[in-house]
Amino acid sequence: MSLKRKVWQWRAPLITAPVVAGIAIAINSLGWLETQELGMLDRFFRWRPKEAPEDRIVIVTIDESDIRQVGQWPMPDRQLAQLIQKIKEQQPAAIGLDLYRDLPVEPGHQELVEVLQSTDNLIGVEKVIGASVAAQPTLAQLEQVGIADVVLDDDGKIRRTLLSHKNKEDETQLSFPALLSLLYLEKQDIHLEMVDPERMHLRLGKALFVPFSRNDGGYVRANAGGYQMLLNYRGPLKQFGQISMTDVLDNQIPPDLMRDRIVLIGATAPSLNDFFFTPYISGFHRNRNLLINSERTPGIVIHANTISQMLSGALEGRAFLQVWSNEAEVLWIMVWSGVGAAIAWRWRSSSIAAHKRLWPSLLILNVVFGGLSTIAVGFVAFLYSWWIPVVTPLVALVGSAIVVTDYHSRKLLRDRDRKLTEFLEAVPVGISIVDARGHSYFINKKATEILGPGVIASDQNNGKQPLYHNYLAGTDHLYPLANLPVSRALKGEYATANDIEIRQGDKIIPIEAWGTPIYDEEGNVAFAIVAFQNISDRKQAESERQAFVQKLCELNEDLERSLDAEERLTEVAERFVPNQFLSFLGYESLVEVKVGDAVEQEMSVLFSDIRNFTTLSESMTPDENFKFINGVLSRLEPAIIENNGFIDKYIGDAIMALFGGEPDNAVKAAISMLEKLSEYNTTRGRPGRPQIKIGIGINTGSLMLGTVGGQNRIDGTVIGDAVNLAARIETLTKSYGVSLLITQETFIKLENPNDYHIRLIDRVTVKGKSHEVTVYEVFDAELPEVREGKLKTRANFEQGILLFYLNNFKEAQVLFEHCLSIHPGDTVAQIYLDRCHQKEAESLLDNPEHSENHSQSFGGESSHP
Repeated sequence: MSLKRKVWQWRAPLITAPVVAGIAIAINSLGWLETQELGMLDRFFRWRPKEAPEDRIVIVTIDESDIRQVGQWPMPDRQLAQLIQKIKEQQPAAIGLDLYRDLPVEPGHQELVEVLQSTDNLIGVEKVIGASVAAQPTLAQLEQVGIADVVLDDDGKIRRTLLSHKNKEDETQLSFPALLSLLYLEKQDIHLEMVDPERMHLRLGKALFVPFSRNDGGYVRANAGGYQMLLNYRGPLKQFGQISMTDVLDNQIPPDLMRDRIVLIGATAPSLNDFFFTPYISGFHRNRNLLINSERTPGIVIHANTISQMLSGALEGRAFLQVWSNEAEVLWIMVWSGVGAAIAWRWRSSSIAAHKRLWPSLLILNVVFGGLSTIAVGFVAFLYSWWIPVVTPLVALVGSAIVVTDYHSRKLLRDRDRKLTEFLEAVPVGISIVDARGHSYFINKKATEILGPGVIASDQNNGKQPLYHNYLAGTDHLYPLANLPVSRALKGEYATANDIEIRQGDKIIPIEAWGTPIYDEEGNVAFAIVAFQNISDRKQAESERQAFVQKLCELNEDLERSLDAEERLTEVAERFVPNQFLSFLGYESLVEVKVGDAVEQEMSVLFSDIRNFTTLSESMTPDENFKFINGVLSRLEPAIIENNGFIDKYIGDAIMALFGGEPDNAVKAAISMLEKLSEYNTTRGRPGRPQIKIGIGINTGSLMLGTVGGQNRIDGTVIGDAVNLAARIETLTKSYGVSLLITQETFIKLENPNDYHIRLIDRVTVKGKSHEVTVYEVFDAELPEVREGKLKTRANFEQGILLFYLNNFKEAQVLFEHCLSIHPGDTVAQIYLDRCHQKEAESLLDNPEHSENHSQSFGGESSHP
């Protein structure tokens, strides 16, 4: 067989392979396969044999028992100084302190400063990306600080590590692991060298550093800021030497455990929340709170893996994860696309394809084997530190197999259809076959029965015309010759007609006819097959069916009107009882609800109230009052609905809304309500129409949601301290002259409080509560100049509150006066300033020798995680 003929026979897979490969590459370039490629990389890490433990690194862990031992967190500077001093006595090569210490923690701060100044091989941390955290001041002066930022993928996992990045002064700063690694290697006379400035290739001993590119491996347009590289994990915490902080402080250190090694000090306590997802956790976790800390990896262990990768690469030549060029990946995908097409074509064209039950299973088995081979090759390459695409080639392989199989099946189907057409004369309908010249070639017996004995084949008729004519049904007009199914079939068309009547004298026969062309090998019409049948019975049935359909349509219209009425009633009911309320009770319809149904839920409760409504309403008629209230509430309602909340009830001019998801939904809804109200106020600028203000209070907690009432009237409601507290918090907005207050419970459950502009307001005892409640102001919706003023004074303002509750009224007074000098309209600062004056006056009257040493506690000690 000639090469040209072979290529022609294999044209389907030869065309399919590059086309499907191109589609797979295009899909991958859109980022649709990025998650799957990263997931396969994670599996390779988990499948890889366990590597040898890293003996050059020792981790001093700080867990919950260590925190209990020191008695507080952050631990006092004195204990930290003792810890570093005891580690220093072991003569380590380098010490890494992975704790943020931008503020002193007495007692013992001066002792810590002295230890840090005398330890030239100690590296501290700071955060420069996003919300920055300053370094320990002494270490910053000594330039012994590295950045501790990590690179998170979209699913929250860490697969890359950061070696350097620009800081706030736009200066390149090395990372915490990089500084420690260089410090260790300098003692062995190994230094970092630039070997390719244009491509930023660096050499460190036996290791060659190639910066991460945004499309490396399975990534698609990833953030490649700073100097990144793929992290080739050595393993979890147990792969490194470790000792607890308590053992170090108690001098229970094994001999030579730390000598000439890198000692890392970091938190492993779940309460400190310094944990991250890594490839060793299966699945995808966009919600990073789904897993408990024990299933995540401490940040100090991730730094240890980075250091281990740099040391083993520089000293032992352990390969870093490498990737192919784009051209190589394209060729790789096309190869596997060709494999899938070849498998499908080979099996579909073989003799096994005749066994309809056997060949699909064998074909699927071969495609699965090809897919497993793709994964196996990718895994073997990973064992040799190469990360090559697996999912995209797998998609190309399966896609090519499907396309080729579909093509071959369609081809067989066309062949079978053609053969089936040749045997239509055997069916129990009238069949007439004419040749390309329009001469009658064959008429079966059923056709003779329908048309009468005068109809015979042309070779028996001797040129005589049949004794019948074709008419348009219901008329005396001859049927157009060109529109007859046989004429259209001779033109290569598949035709159908059910409006033909054959008349023989007084006899009228309604028929339905189908015309089908038959082609020769060159593709020309050789014959036309016309099948037809007497449809007299069908015509009668059709007439009866039309009458029935007409009756059915009338009934259907009545049903649709009833359904429309029911739908309108349902929509009206939803305005009184929200669907969300029914969902929490476990119902889909209002009809199912019974009195006494209740469920306990943790929800965020929002109360809002129009300020000075009584005064406003006095100047309006009752009709104007209702129009005014509805005008305001109709503008505030969408803000609640858009943020996954629902309105439980309207209480006059007030709103009570519930949010079943994250407290962020309630806070965002409140901010949106204030913004929408501000827009509405711009339309009320005419004289006599004062600006409208509202106060909003939010609390999060457990409540009972259910139905109350009697036999003839029920209503949905919520009951609980969380509801009452939210109402009380709303009333406090008037006392403090602010628009939006939230409780401590809402604040601590926010996804990220730094996403909002929040400041501490007070600890108050509200009506009905025996203990004090901490409240915060959210001022995102304030006017730009007000928001800017509160942002500028927030630190001084909150420090002033702390001093006030420590009875340092003079110092607090200075801070509040400073706040008011920057933002004179700060009503809360003015309230605290008045309180300071009052307290000072009371102190002088009650005890002229009043001491400022007396204090009461407020808040808690904060620290950076």
